[in-house]
Amino acid sequence: MDQEMKSFIGLSVVLTGFNQSILAPSVDPVDIKADYLAAFNEKVGSDLVSSILSTYETLKGEGKTPQEIGEAILSEPDFEMPCRKLIFLWYSGAWPTIIPASNGKPASTVSTLLSAKSYTTGLAWQVMQSHPMGDSNYRYGYWSETPADLNDYTGNN
Repeated sequence: MDQEMKSFIGLSVVLTGFNQSILAPSVDPVDIKADYLAAFNEKVGSDLVSSILSTYETLKGEGKTPQEIGEAILSEPDFEMPCRKLIFLWYSGAWPTIIPASNGKPASTVSTLLSAKSYTTGLAWQVMQSHPMGDSNYRYGYWSETPADLNDYTGNN
């Protein structure tokens, strides 16, 4: 894993609350993180992404806690919206577009799904302790049993 990807995963851990073992497992045939990093660079711009990741590494190097890093990154005006959109991407598998309010209509958000793969790997499914329709690694009848603890899904045991 190159340095940009390591920083991207570290930032994503801070922003999503999921453990690195979930976002970037050691055996990763899906490799959604590569799709997400490419989308982040494309949608936000590689210069801004580099600045965000560099700031993440600086704060991490200063010994800041994940919460302190997240608060510092999200309080930076130029970083706030791109990072919020990255959170949206990890959870939904889609990139959001914010449509400002106009002519008496309220602001709204629309999103563009990256791929079927991004839809099925969205973190929202894990938070709900569920799976997308038509795609499941669970055995038939799993719903009759009490689900695992949420920390088992986030990797934060």
